Amino acid sequence: MSHIDWPAVLEATNVQVRPPRKTYGLSKSLSEFAQSVPAIRPPFGLTLEFEGLHGDEVLAYRALLGALEGRANTVRVPLFDLWFAANDAALSAGGSPHSDGTEFSDGALYLVNDLSGVLVTGTQGGRTITADFGGYGQLLQGGLYFGLADHLYLAIGVTWEGTVATIRFSPSLRTDYAGEPLKLRPTMIARLLDDDTGQLMLQRGRFGSPTLEFEEAFDEPLS
Repeated sequence: MSHIDWPAVLEATNVQVRPPRKTYGLSKSLSEFAQSVPAIRPPFGLTLEFEGLHGDEVLAYRALLGALEGRANTVRVPLFDLWFAANDAALSAGGSPHSDGTEFSDGALYLVNDLSGVLVTGTQGGRTITADFGGYGQLLQGGLYFGLADHLYLAIGVTWEGTVATIRFSPSLRTDYAGEPLKLRPTMIARLLDDDTGQLMLQRGRFGSPTLEFEEAFDEPLS
């Protein structure tokens, strides 16, 4: 299934990321003991508030909303957590070689906009992974989001042994991964919460400050 690409010109002013929190089996005994378990694949929620869209931003927003057709289609949303995401200088510290692993003659590497060569292997349902960050250093800590493919995860706790991180996270792994690149600028496949969210009211016919409400969407079946 194809997904709509997020318009580069649109950047949210205010962002709320709602971590997975759906549970099943909530019960309470006579002794007031309550027990519940997480849903197998609970979704992230995302609220994006835009302020003072104008010009090309208005046109890009209209086109996005039209392409979504309510809840019919999905979009690949970048997580606007830029305050805490690794900066360009930190990410370029690792660099990327040619496809055959060689560098430029002066030892330079390609600039990249995310980690390169930090790979993860894990089994669906797992809650801990390890990753060697190499020359990037200790970029990840608890409370930061990271991505595997188009799946979003929240690091709960990170311990380091040299350049190797052991990462505890939520939710559990959505699927099996084998040598999957770890991203510090993650994306999420999302669908509007309802068909009417995000309608754009233009002030004086020119400016708009709409809000989009998304929920994480899944294409692949549980393995």
